[in-house]
Amino acid sequence: MNTKNAEDSPLNLSLKRIYRIMKILDIHSITARKQKKYPRIDHHTIPNLLRRDFTTTGPNQKWSIDVTYIHTVEGTEYLCAIKDLYDKSIIAYAQSRFNDNPLVFRALNHAIEQVPLCQREGLILHSDQGSQFTSRDYSAFFQEHSILHSVSAQGSCADNVPIESW
Repeated sequence: MNTKNAEDSPLNLSLKRIYRIMKILDIHSITARKQKKYPRIDHHTIPNLLRRDFTTTGPNQKWSIDVTYIHTVEGTEYLCAIKDLYDKSIIAYAQSRFNDNPLVFRALNHAIEQVPLCQREGLILHSDQGSQFTSRDYSAFFQEHSILHSVSAQGSCADNVPIESW
């Protein structure tokens, strides 16, 4: 004699049958997409001096800086470049295995060595809101070398398009 109840026996249903029953009963699954969380940058008071005006009347009036990555067989390399918006030339660059402040400062120091202070009067150096470009050390460098600091608006890649397109 079989003593098993109908409740104890497992149901064998295929996925197609389950989907069909769900469709008939108008049952829908809800899947929440995992959202990537980006670290928030502390609020800074660095203005956007360029405001997408990339024109200049002479060299060393407006520079743009950014860090990009290059995939190689040995791994990822980071390249920091500084571009003069007058003739679109690269003033200085530095590369490293790490995307950090020393990479940016190597490029900046090289640019400062290339262009004397008398040719850099009133220079605006524009960047995005990367952590290297909003750090206290970076701001101190600007004050020390009489350079005006300009930063893109948050979430606006078009503000830094000259160096991004390079």
